Amino acid sequence: MLKILRHKNVSKIMLWGILILVLPSFVMWGAGSLSKSAEKGPKYVGTIEGKKISFDKFAEAVSSVRCQIFLNYFNDSKVLNELLKNQSLIGKIAWDRLIMVRETKRLKMKADNKDVITYVRSHPLFLRNGKFDEELYVYILRNHLGLDPRAFEEIVRENIAMQKLNESLTKGVTVSDDELRAYYKAENCKFKVSYALLAEGEAIKGADVIYKKIFDAINKDKKDFESAVSDAGLKLQETLFFSKTDYIEGLGEALPVAAEAAGMQKAGISAPVMTRKGVIIFKLLDEEGFDQDKFIKEKPEYSKKVLELKKNMSLEIWLRRLEQANTLNIDLGEYEKYYR
Repeated sequence: MLKILRHKNVSKIMLWGILILVLPSFVMWGAGSLSKSAEKGPKYVGTIEGKKISFDKFAEAVSSVRCQIFLNYFNDSKVLNELLKNQSLIGKIAWDRLIMVRETKRLKMKADNKDVITYVRSHPLFLRNGKFDEELYVYILRNHLGLDPRAFEEIVRENIAMQKLNESLTKGVTVSDDELRAYYKAENCKFKVSYALLAEGEAIKGADVIYKKIFDAINKDKKDFESAVSDAGLKLQETLFFSKTDYIEGLGEALPVAAEAAGMQKAGISAPVMTRKGVIIFKLLDEEGFDQDKFIKEKPEYSKKVLELKKNMSLEIWLRRLEQANTLNIDLGEYEKYYR
């Protein structure tokens, strides 16, 4: 623990044997296993705000990400195992972590010792009989995370600073009643649509042009959707009723279609929507509504869920912009090949 905590008197008790037994050996690693770049390949991982990121620095970020995964999923070995095997995911999060840590420093987001102590002493991984156990804490860090307390606490400090940054960036995010109802509709309604599936080339380059042609034919030339689609050289198809969790034959997962349909009026025409099979433009034919009384009852709790979703989407957009502003020299899906 931090110096202030290391001097606390703690009773010498047996380690929590059951907990130790369920922690699999595959989580033993540390920055030392990814400490140097290979002789061949780029000289550095990339640049963030014009500053070169060394392979050693990236290795530290990888170790921090693995540590955080362990903290979050230590009690679910199946999920933990799958996440730790996902090299591409870990590499991506490690790069994003470096970007975000740089932002916390630029914006002077800090975590003090009290924040770190509170987190460590309350984490269930380090508790025995509901109380923090320092001997257990040191044992787990050494044998399952490959970290000493000081290194671990700096990871925690960075995590808390990033959380403060997230809260600062999303403090103005709100959810209107219309948005809430649209989200609820997407999750609880069933929809039926007629749609035009664009050819593969059109799906990539011409979706907006074709959409405008159909839109103008309906709104300016007063044609119906069927005629407008036909004039655009497309074939009209129709679905059965589907919910967001269904699979639409010929299109794929229904979620993106349901999400768009939820915000539309009946007989409305959608903007281009990407599906597994390509881009579609559709007309909402019908919908099976949701239980209004149930919605009112669930609204307070559901609004929290939607707010969290909007915050995450906002952070995702913010982070993607930062990624585009910086430069990456390596393949994050195969970062281990750059180390010897």
